[in-house]
Amino acid sequence: MNVLELLRLKQLRFEVASQLVLQEWQPEDLTIPKCPKCDRKGSATSYQSQGQCVCYCIRCNYYFKEIPPSRTCQCTVPGQDKGCHDCPNFERFMEHISKQLLELEHLNVAQLQGLLPHKH
Repeated sequence: MNVLELLRLKQLRFEVASQLVLQEWQPEDLTIPKCPKCDRKGSATSYQSQGQCVCYCIRCNYYFKEIPPSRTCQCTVPGQDKGCHDCPNFERFMEHISKQLLELEHLNVAQLQGLLPHKH
């Protein structure tokens, strides 16, 4: 396999991996506080205390300072906006892509093309 064929195989593998991940992709709502102790979302209540937002986790009785995400997006296709690349959702999306790429590593071009949705 020459270099150009290898590059096309890698591009096709990435395209298939992206399509497979997008079929089940649900961006995480990063506006909901996440407890750093029990790692659960949505179980915290927040209030203002001395000018800072303090959260209380109902599940594990833990108080913590809410750290707002620096950049978030709710893109349906992560990576379309230039700002996506700093978003934790995009990072999570790319982790899923990497795992999917490992699963597709053994497939040849014909097998990968068979996994792509058919265009009418």
